[in-house]
Formats: sequence, C-alpha cells, structure tokens
Amino acid sequence: MATYPTFLTRPGLRGILTGTLAVLTAALILSVTAVVVWTATREAQRSIGRSLGDLAAYMREALESDVYERWRSARTLSTLPAFTNPASSYPGKRVILDRVKGNVDEIVWIGFADLSGHVTVASGGVGEATDVTGRRWFAAARDRPARAPGEPERPTIQTTPGERVVEIGVNVRDASGGSVGILGMLVSWDWLGHLRRSLIDRSQGRQSDLEVIVLDREGRTVIGDQNHLGPTLARQIAQRPDGFATDTLPDGRVMVIGTSRASGGRGIEGLGWQIVVTSSAAVAFAPVDELRRQIIAAGGIVGLMVLAAGWWVAGRIASPLQAIAARADRVGLAEALDGVEIEVPKSSSREIVSLAASLQGMIDRLADNEEALKHLANTLEHRVAVRTAELEAANRALSAARDDAVAATAAKSRFLAAASHDLRQPLHALSLFANALSRRVQGEEPRRLVANMETTLGSLQDMFNALLDVSRLDAGIVVAEPRTFVIGDLLERVAAGFRAQAAAHGLEFRLVPSRLAVVSDPILIETVLRNLVGNALKFTASGKVLVGVRRRGDRAVLEIHDTGPGVPEEDRERVFEEFERTKAAAHGQNDGLGLGLSIVRRLCALLDHRILLTSRHGRGTVFRVELPLAARALPLVEAPGVQPDLSLAGRHILVLDDEPMIVDALARTLRDDGATVTAACNSAEATEALAGAREVDLAVIDLQLERGVDGLDLIDRWRRERAYARPTLIVTGATDPQTLARLQASGTPWLTKPVAVDVLRAALARLVV
Repeated sequence: MATYPTFLTRPGLRGILTGTLAVLTAALILSVTAVVVWTATREAQRSIGRSLGDLAAYMREALESDVYERWRSARTLSTLPAFTNPASSYPGKRVILDRVKGNVDEIVWIGFADLSGHVTVASGGVGEATDVTGRRWFAAARDRPARAPGEPERPTIQTTPGERVVEIGVNVRDASGGSVGILGMLVSWDWLGHLRRSLIDRSQGRQSDLEVIVLDREGRTVIGDQNHLGPTLARQIAQRPDGFATDTLPDGRVMVIGTSRASGGRGIEGLGWQIVVTSSAAVAFAPVDELRRQIIAAGGIVGLMVLAAGWWVAGRIASPLQAIAARADRVGLAEALDGVEIEVPKSSSREIVSLAASLQGMIDRLADNEEALKHLANTLEHRVAVRTAELEAANRALSAARDDAVAATAAKSRFLAAASHDLRQPLHALSLFANALSRRVQGEEPRRLVANMETTLGSLQDMFNALLDVSRLDAGIVVAEPRTFVIGDLLERVAAGFRAQAAAHGLEFRLVPSRLAVVSDPILIETVLRNLVGNALKFTASGKVLVGVRRRGDRAVLEIHDTGPGVPEEDRERVFEEFERTKAAAHGQNDGLGLGLSIVRRLCALLDHRILLTSRHGRGTVFRVELPLAARALPLVEAPGVQPDLSLAGRHILVLDDEPMIVDALARTLRDDGATVTAACNSAEATEALAGAREVDLAVIDLQLERGVDGLDLIDRWRRERAYARPTLIVTGATDPQTLARLQASGTPWLTKPVAVDVLRAALARLVV
C-alpha cells in the first residue's frame, strides 16, 4: 500500500471547492426549479383530472353493478321451472314475480309475455293481457338470434326516451332450447340520484363545486342540472372516451371534466350512458398555483446564496481532480485490483493526498474481497447445481406418480363402465327368463327354486342400481326439486316394503308415525331412507330397527336406529366412501358394493341436509338426517285409492336389441301379458317391420345396436322419414355419466338394464295408455 506525507503548509481544498460548487449549484438549482415547476404543475393537473375521471368511473361501476344484479335476477327467474315449463300454473308464476318485486325497491314492474307479445302474468297483476310488442325489452329480446348450445342467455338492456326506467328483457327457453316467452323487468332510475348525491357529499372536502351529471347516448341529460353543460357541449362529451379534459362552458367558466361510459361488462350489454363529473379549473388547480409560487421562490433564494459564494473558484479545482480521475480510469480498466496504485501530483492539496490514500486503501480491501467472492461464487455454483439436480429428480418422481394415479383412475372408470354394461345384458335377459319361468312351473319345490332365483337376481339388480345412482350423480343429472310434504306418508311407504324382510330375519321393525311437514325433495329423500333402512336390516343380526322423526327447533330430524354391532370410531368417516364394505354381513348375505352410504352422503349434500352418525360398540348405530320444517302444517288428506294395473293386452310392440337372448326373453314376457310382439335383432329388420301393414303402438329398443348404430339417432331418423312417430322406450346397459346425461337431455323415456319385470311392465303401460 502506498503512503503519502502530509504537508500542513499546502492550501486547503475548501476554498477551491466552495467557489466551484457555488457556480455549479446555482446553475443546477435554477434548471431544477424550472423543471420541477413545469413537471409538478403538469402532474398535479393530471392527478386532479384523473381523480375526477376516477369519480366518474366509481359511479359508472356502481351503476353497472346494480344493472348486473337486476340482470342476474332476471336470468335466474328465466331458468325457473315455473316459467320454462309451459304447463306451469298462473298462481305459481304470480307468487314468484310479486315476491321479487317486493324484495327490490328499484323494480317498478316485472312480467312474463308469450311469444305473441301479450303479458300473461305480471307483478301485482299490472298490465296483464297488455300487448307489449312495442316495448323495447320485448322487441330486442324477440329479435335476438337463438343462442348456440351451451351458450348462456344474454339479456337485452334498453332505455326508453321520456321514461325514467331501465328495461331488461330475457328469453325464457324450455328444456329443448326453444323460446316459450320473454321475461321483462323495468328498473327505476331513482337509485342513481341517491348515488349521485352520495358522490357529491363525499368529495366536498376536495372540490367544493363538484357537479355530477349523467348523459344518454344522444347527449340528453338523464340525471343532474339540464343547463350545466349546454346542448352542444353535452353532445360532444357524450361521445368522449373515458378520461378527463378541460372545457369552457357556455357562460365562460373553465371546467375540468372527467367522463366514464357505462358500456357494459360481466357478460351484459351496457346502457351507453356517460357519467360526467365537473369541477371549476380555478378551484381544482388552486393548489397547483400555490405550489408553483413556492418552488420558484425557494429556488431563487438558494440559487442566489450559492452563486454569490462560489463563482470565483472555477479554474482552481481542475488539475488535482483530473489526476485522480486518470488513476481511477486505470483502476476501471485493470483485470485484477491486486497491484493497482493511485498516484497524484506532488503539488496537490492535503485534502487530495488524503483522498488518494483513502481510495488506495479501498482498492486494497476490494482486491482482498475479490478473491473471497470468487471462492464463494464457485462454492455457491456447486451447491446450486446439486440442489437443482435434487429438485429436478423429485419433480420427475412426483410427475410420474401423478401420471400413474391418473392412469389408474381412468383404467378403473373404463373397467367399471365396460363391466357394468357387459354384465347388465345377460342379467337383464336372465331376469326376464326367470319371470317367464315363474309363470310356467308347477309344484312347490320348482316354485321355491324360481323364487330363490328371483331373490338372487333382485340382489344383483340392487347392486347395479347403486352403480346407476352413482353414475347419475357423476353425470350431474340429479336435480333437487324441494317441496312441502308430510314426512310420515313417505316413512309408511318405505316401511311397507321392509316389514316382510325384517320378519324374514326375525327382527322387530318399528315405525313411529309423524305428521310433520318438511321441505325437501321427496324422491331423493326416499332414496336416502331406503338405503339407510336397508343397511340397518342387513347388518342387524338380532333385535330391532326403529325409524322415526323428532322435532328439534326449526328442524325435523329423521332417525334410523338399529341394534347391530356398531361402527368403530376409526371407520365412521370411511363408511361414507365409495366401495367401502364391512368384513362380514349379517344373515350370511352379500354386503353389496359399498355404495349405499356414499350415495346417501352425496344426496344429502345435494339437498343441503346434514347427516350424522353415532354408534356404540355392540349396542347399535343411529343415522340422523336433518330436514327443514315447513312454515305451516299441511292439511290431512286421505290417501288416494290404488289404481288398477294397466294392461298391455292387444297392443302391438316392436322389440329391437342386438342381443338375441334379450329379444327372445322380452318377447316371451310381453306375449305372456297379451301383447303382439314383433322382434328384431338389427335396425334394418326393425325399419322393415315398421313399414308393414299393421301399425306399431310402442317400440322398445336398445341404445347401442349393431355396428355402432345409436338408438337415439335411429329414433330421430324414423321421425324424419315419417316411418314411426309413436311412443318409444330406450332400455340400455350403459351407465356412464356421459350417456346418462345425453339420455336425460333427449327427452325420450329410458330405463337401465337389468329392469325388474314389474317396473318394465308399468313403464310400457304408461306409454301406451
């Protein structure tokens, strides 16, 4: 390290630097002052203008949010079955419309018009039977082109000159996508006036003369002072994009004007209104003028002070600083800092010599640190490379495990779908043959054997029905339709089907009657109850099963008690999972596929009902399902008499299936019921049979026919060619979610194999009645 002597007699650097810095600082302050004044003024004006634009955007967002909420209400109403089903009653529609209008103060009127433009039902009955073909909401919705499959319905939002309402029109479509009418809603503008006053009040502290105006597309004033902007300026502002500008009003005042257009969003069309917020330029820019004056005054004072002290030292500082700069350039060009020395002329001041010594010491320390950093960099590079390799290996392992899991899940789904379809075909035929056999055998022993066969087939059918319930839930075609009903009637109906089973196993079956009225979907609740009661009877070896309902506050708790072995605490969550079964079933019977409780939990989740399980080892299990109580009790109604079975005698039925065994079995069954059957094993034979002399009353066909022929497509072709237009029943062994969803959307009646003979017979009788 180089050392330098200190010369106390040399002149100090303070005087030299003082003069030089005075000149430089004076010039710098003057230039900075000018730039700051110009920049601060411009940015402050922009900030104030943007704030006015933001206020306009805030009001526009609030306006569009309110319109969006009203649109969403209209869209929700348009999907309710009361409107999509042409057969729904007037009172049901009227109650819904009155309730919606009563809950939202801004709604002036809401009604439903048929396709001819006549209002069939309206809130409060106002305007019913009126012709609304001239209203904008009806005409715009009617003229909107039909939406593509899967595309959501887009409402039409309009405003009518001279009326202070927003008109919303939504097409109402049935299950097939056809329009059945138009739902109209008139929303008052009053809420916009409240929003305007709120915006003015909250901004009085910043702009005391703030004014908020709303213009329509033609520049007419919708909300606010009609004469504030004048007609010419209002029309110009109505066409502006979002932002701000400075304009001169007709009375000569200069105003800062922020604008934001309600052009729509969130999937709806906008009203096209222009939200305008104005403030006087003199008031808005007053802080800017004050800031300009302060900056100019401060800069001038500082510049004069520095300029007076430093103007005479300009030439005294150049030489020593140039020497240090030259050495510093050598340091920057050196490949390594080790061995670099800083030298200065001997005539330099003591401050320059001291600065050079400090700089040399810094260079020496940097040289030492440079070596340490090189070593550290090499070490870090190695560590990073090792860690990166480890992370890449872990990521590859995780990716492989994920791919294996996805492949395994897909393989399981394909196996279950294929196995379900292939097994349902022979099981369906076997069920039909067993029914035909039961009509033909004589003697007690053969009848007992056939009865055992039918019982076994019933168990297999229960398993397949459980798989079908899971497939329907996976397909999303199970829709809850809550209504008010007496839970006791449903309990009695379910209990009637289980009393014989309980007696056969030596169990006491007890039902506690109830007249509580609940709100739920009775069909889905019956499925839940049948699964829980069947599960209780299956795993209770001795004792009893108790079914009843308790009232707890605003809830009705459905309870199923049994005296079975109980569920261990560690298994109480697992039993609700799919394909989970106990190790052994009571009575020596098959314990099923382990889907019953899984279906129960999924249905309860769909209905938003809580299900609880409590159990004690060796003392039994209790399942509880909580249902909401109805607001009022239902009157006692006597059960209707049992209708006699409908007959198939004398009917001509076409049977089409690519499995000859199923065709033979089904034909035998229908002929035993007195029907005339034409059997076909392919679509060509069926089409030829339809062209025969005798008219076919009903067709029973499979979905998946020979060589990829699709049953639904075949039905459509028959209808297009006018070959057949009578009722059709699809009987299929496919239970995958996609196929079930397609069948549900087709509107064609369908059943899944295997079908119990009595269920099949009832379905056919209903179609030909």
